Amino acid sequence: MTSGAFTAAYMELVPQFEKVSHHKVNTAFGASMGNAPDSIPSRLQRGEPVDVVILAAEALEDLIRQGKIQPGSRVDLVRSSIGVATRAGAPKPDVSTVEGLKRALLQAKSIAYSASASGVYIST
Repeated sequence: MTSGAFTAAYMELVPQFEKVSHHKVNTAFGASMGNAPDSIPSRLQRGEPVDVVILAAEALEDLIRQGKIQPGSRVDLVRSSIGVATRAGAPKPDVSTVEGLKRALLQAKSIAYSASASGVYIST
């Protein structure tokens, strides 16, 4: 199971792994956090079988504490940053500082964000 942030790299690596190992990889995708039916925590709560889980560190630590993931099995794969985008033609906000980001968010007429790790970070 893997979350969205790692999908591009994952989709490139899986065919290479399958070719070299002769193992077929079955993949489930879902958000690192949240209660959506296809989120990784929801899938594990339902008891879906899984050999490898790739998701945000905070969510992984929660799943380890809940006994859903083997303690001591964590391996950090990437450092993932959060990006900001605006509608085509809109002015580019100054998000180079914490204050600039706060100002941009407070001045925005609407904000769309992920229901997973990056969205939780922004909303909290």
